[in-house]
Amino acid sequence: MRFIFAFVTGALLAASPAFAADDAGFYVGAGLGQSSVKVDVVDDIDFDASSTAFKLFGGYQFFKYLGVELEYIDAGDADDSWSYDSGSFTERLKATIGFSGFNTSAVGILPIGEKFNLFAKLGFIYWDADLKLNYTYTDIKGSFSESERDSDSGTDFSWGIGGTFKITPNLGVRAEYQDFDIAEADRTDLWTISGVWMF
Repeated sequence: MRFIFAFVTGALLAASPAFAADDAGFYVGAGLGQSSVKVDVVDDIDFDASSTAFKLFGGYQFFKYLGVELEYIDAGDADDSWSYDSGSFTERLKATIGFSGFNTSAVGILPIGEKFNLFAKLGFIYWDADLKLNYTYTDIKGSFSESERDSDSGTDFSWGIGGTFKITPNLGVRAEYQDFDIAEADRTDLWTISGVWMF
């Protein structure tokens, strides 16, 4: 978490009061979209699944080119399964990964006209993940199953790109792609469409 505080502090210091303008101000928003996770489980088994996700966020724009943002992201529970049938018995393994976290970013903004802008974000995500495994074995004598649970957490680099269209001076719609560079996963990303209210 100390990395997040250091990152935000640096962004705040970079935004000198000399740059203050009419574009400065707070904003809040909420979004809905799809997350995806890919993890190498073993040599011949890859977890690759997606889930419905949502996020809540708020930020402050210092001037029209720079802001900071804090998000709560719930990437949902993605699940994948594998099965093997030998003819005399079958095996089935189901895995579910739930992912959530707080993401803090510096936001660079490129205005295009009065109603549209492009943006890019760099920051850190403080995440929590839960893993559920369920194994089932079935043969002519019957079947049995067992389950395991595990959890992990960490702080890793994140980035995102997107665009915002202003419907009114205070209300906008944002489309965004985000990627989270979590060492334990091959890919963890998020696509969202969000509503934004600018104060």
